[in-house]
Amino acid sequence: MKKILIILMVFMVALSACQKLEDLNKNTKDFTAVPGEGIYNGAIRNLLNQLYTFNVNNNNTQLYMQYFAETTYPDESRYDMVTRPVPANHMNALYRTVLMNLKDATNVLTAAPLGGIDAKQRKNQLAIIEIVSVFTWSNLVETFGDMPYSEALDFSIPSPKYDDAFTIYKALITRLDAALASMDPAFGGMGAGYDNIYGGGVAGTAKWIRFANTLKMRMGLVLADKDPALSKTIVDAAEPKAFIAGDKCALTYLSASPNQNPVYTEVVVSGRFDFVVTSSITDPMNTLNDPRRAYYLWTKIDGEYKGGAQGMPNSYASFTHIDNALLKPEREVVVMDYAEAEFLRAEAAARGTYAVTDAATHYNNAIKASITAWGGTAAEADTYLAQPAVAYATATGTWQQKIGEQAYYAYYMRGFTSWLTWRRLDYPRLKGAEKHVAEVAGIPLRYSYPVSEQTLNGANYKAAAAAIGGDNALTKLFWDKESYDTLK
Repeated sequence: MKKILIILMVFMVALSACQKLEDLNKNTKDFTAVPGEGIYNGAIRNLLNQLYTFNVNNNNTQLYMQYFAETTYPDESRYDMVTRPVPANHMNALYRTVLMNLKDATNVLTAAPLGGIDAKQRKNQLAIIEIVSVFTWSNLVETFGDMPYSEALDFSIPSPKYDDAFTIYKALITRLDAALASMDPAFGGMGAGYDNIYGGGVAGTAKWIRFANTLKMRMGLVLADKDPALSKTIVDAAEPKAFIAGDKCALTYLSASPNQNPVYTEVVVSGRFDFVVTSSITDPMNTLNDPRRAYYLWTKIDGEYKGGAQGMPNSYASFTHIDNALLKPEREVVVMDYAEAEFLRAEAAARGTYAVTDAATHYNNAIKASITAWGGTAAEADTYLAQPAVAYATATGTWQQKIGEQAYYAYYMRGFTSWLTWRRLDYPRLKGAEKHVAEVAGIPLRYSYPVSEQTLNGANYKAAAAAIGGDNALTKLFWDKESYDTLK
């Protein structure tokens, strides 16, 4: 009996020791459950990192729009979308690390107890997530065309069908309207520490509402040539509630990794000298004596800003570079701002069928807002606008040319915004890479579908490619009424 008791005691001691060893495997410092606000915050960072990176494997819109050219390796400036799998990486980033996380954030917040906040604030939180989701979806549709939507973000459907891009776009605007209708400006949103764009307070909610209406106005104008009546309904409803002077949607990064500005990470931390500014931006800005050159550009060559050749190798030492002030780890990235809102208003007024009027005033406001936002003075803006080649009444060309060219100068460092505007207005008249070196015979009008979709989702890929008129980088998307030959 005594031996049995001793054995039992040894067993119990051993069991207790094992339980304590199991405790050593528990991480007591990490979250056992991630709050919905935290998931949202991470998705925002992932989204903006993807949209504003210079990494040639992930985003080449700055090269397409010829703000920058490459030095040693110009393949991306020649529209290579295969060797560098940019379409696949962009699609994966937005579906997996942004939209899926936003879906998870919505599910977590919907199920979570209020925890002391008002139910109306919770509705605001969910609406903010929805607004960011719509923005992300709109980018996918504007980049590819038809995309998986109704069957997307569902692990039980590994091969989702592609939905019609125009149908998706209209559904997104309906979702945006529903999100706006659910918001109460008397209550805050995500809360301090979780909204690094607008801060999460009551004032932040009002700014989210204006951002959503600015996005809605832009989406409405995307449809201007596709469905004029629908476009007018959307724009006229959104324009009065869109950004006002001083507004912007922007994220300021931190000085420490991993939350540094993606341009700093790719250009400075990597220690590479892969980019120079192109003549497409330096030449017209030199001609117009644009005051923003001092904030955009660094290094004069023989006393002037000199741009390299798009699509060709360029000597780093022979051409102007991006300004050093734009290569700081903390530098903010701008998603949308008052200048863009005013360019959109100018466009609506110039088209003549919308409620907004006076294209010249909105055009002037946009240019002034851009110059002063970059660091120029109001006096410099006035001097710039007084030039006959800049003034709306006397500048060369149609309203598309006037607004398109000035928007191009204003959207420096904002590749996707500039690419969308250029494809809609067909200005400025950029010259594509020469046919004998280019992978595509002209500046891309869309991303081609990823190779992985061809191999893993073949039947749906083939149907989508046929529906849009061919999986080609020069296939016009549903809203693109016309385009022009960008090659001489």
